[in-house]
Amino acid sequence: MTPERLRWGLGGLTLLISAAVVSTAFTTIPHTGGDNAGYISLAHGLLVDGSYLDVFDPERMKHTKYPPVFPGLLAMMIALGARAWGTLKLAAAVPTVLAVVATYVWAERRVGVWAAFGVAVLLTLSSGIVYYSHWVLSDPLFLALTILALAALSVWDAAQQEEVDRGPDELSGRRQTVWLVVGVSAAGLAYFTRSAGLPLVLALLGWLAFSRRWRALAGSAAALGVPMLAWWLRGRGAGVAQYGTEFWMVNPYDPAEGTIGVFGLMPRILDNVSSYVFVHGPAGIVGQDGPALSTIGMALTIAALAGWVLSIRERVGVAEIFFPLYAGLIFVWPEVWGGDRFALPLYPLVFVYGAVLARTFGRHLPQALAATVGTVALLLLLLPAVGDWLEASRQNGLCNAVAEEQGPWACYGDRIRYFVLAASWTSDGLPDGAVVLTRKPRHFYLLSGVPSRTFPFDGDPDAQLALADKVGARYVLLDQWDRQAGRYVGEAVTRRPGAFCYVGGFGPPADGGAQLLGILSPELRSASGAEADIQACPEGFVTPEMTRALDYSSSPTIPLLESLDP
Repeated sequence: MTPERLRWGLGGLTLLISAAVVSTAFTTIPHTGGDNAGYISLAHGLLVDGSYLDVFDPERMKHTKYPPVFPGLLAMMIALGARAWGTLKLAAAVPTVLAVVATYVWAERRVGVWAAFGVAVLLTLSSGIVYYSHWVLSDPLFLALTILALAALSVWDAAQQEEVDRGPDELSGRRQTVWLVVGVSAAGLAYFTRSAGLPLVLALLGWLAFSRRWRALAGSAAALGVPMLAWWLRGRGAGVAQYGTEFWMVNPYDPAEGTIGVFGLMPRILDNVSSYVFVHGPAGIVGQDGPALSTIGMALTIAALAGWVLSIRERVGVAEIFFPLYAGLIFVWPEVWGGDRFALPLYPLVFVYGAVLARTFGRHLPQALAATVGTVALLLLLLPAVGDWLEASRQNGLCNAVAEEQGPWACYGDRIRYFVLAASWTSDGLPDGAVVLTRKPRHFYLLSGVPSRTFPFDGDPDAQLALADKVGARYVLLDQWDRQAGRYVGEAVTRRPGAFCYVGGFGPPADGGAQLLGILSPELRSASGAEADIQACPEGFVTPEMTRALDYSSSPTIPLLESLDP
């Protein structure tokens, strides 16, 4: 077989393996994370209103946190008829396969065809890659665009070197321009998919400056700088929380824990380095229950750093600059943001740099021995990863079967089912213009179409009531999705029951039921103490002659998107 046929054959096999792995692990059920619902609500706003707003929020503030590429992709899918969670998940499943293929193309130029195939297969079966391939999250698209940028710029760099060796050629020059445009465009789209793409843009511009490609640098800076500046300026006004604001918080999910200063960064960095090296990094490859996570993590880190140094000694490319920049970014983030999700863009680089190190050592060994050592090292990672993939496929298959019979949320238990029931009821049970404070406002909006805001993470009744008055909320859901509603809303109601009234219950509290409470207007609020009882809400809190809505448990479609159909 010729080298060209071998390259294309292994590339095609990589595509088939990745597609098979993603499809067998696919699940149609929704994710409980708010980001999934947030992206869909943003897409709905783009499609219906033509604006990039937090449409789920009663104040409909302009959205400045998540860049618009992924919501724009979802909006196009919705416009073409996508209504179900499973359909929208193709926006993650397809980019996952493309990311693996792009990794093979990029790695083949760095470490050769067989090593590139091993890297691509290992990436395909990595636990984190499999897991995030079936949720409505931007991470797979971000990964695909990042690796596409590295691959395209690598091809362009190689073509530039060939031109220096053999002289200029008009046709070759046009092809070089195409690859440069693809690489720069992919880097820009990666940034506008996740703000964490900034290190990729900086790496690209820094590499062009380092290699003295001034024309390419000027064109790239102009092409990327103008939209990035516009996005930055858009975020200067009123909008949702910024990453910059949350960055200094000890815990963005619990502002009461306070903030850190500059001197608090070093302990945070050390904690994050330890977490990613010994837990998040290896767990995203072999699974959370994989054997010897710490040992695998340390071995991969040492191999990747050594391979990175060897690569720099050979030639500095965009990847060599991007690697430390991106790693540094996730190391300085708040610890609660840590996880294999944010390590995904590093996996292809870690695997390739590990292959670079193996190739260097292999030159000093007999060919057969070098191949055997490399294969054994690959299998030590692949075997637990395959086991994790098979178990994930089994679990997802069971949940898919349950979802077909009992609805998309059935696998999560009664606590979430009762939240879903309460939200679906409010779509008809509350009067027009209602606003509800909830633990999961974006999910609540997708299920009901009723605007919602997260209640304050503060048990002080005055804090709860002040926010309710500010956004015009006259309802709050005391659910058991997690402990937060009981901790904060429950405390406020206990301390000042006379400010609330009872609308209705959804399931027994002992079984995870949710209670929908009314928030009385300031003039009707009683200053009674904790010994008072909550009374039934006065007339006007519930739609007249309202009957209990059917449980949202049988349809795989998203109610908010169903409303788009005539």
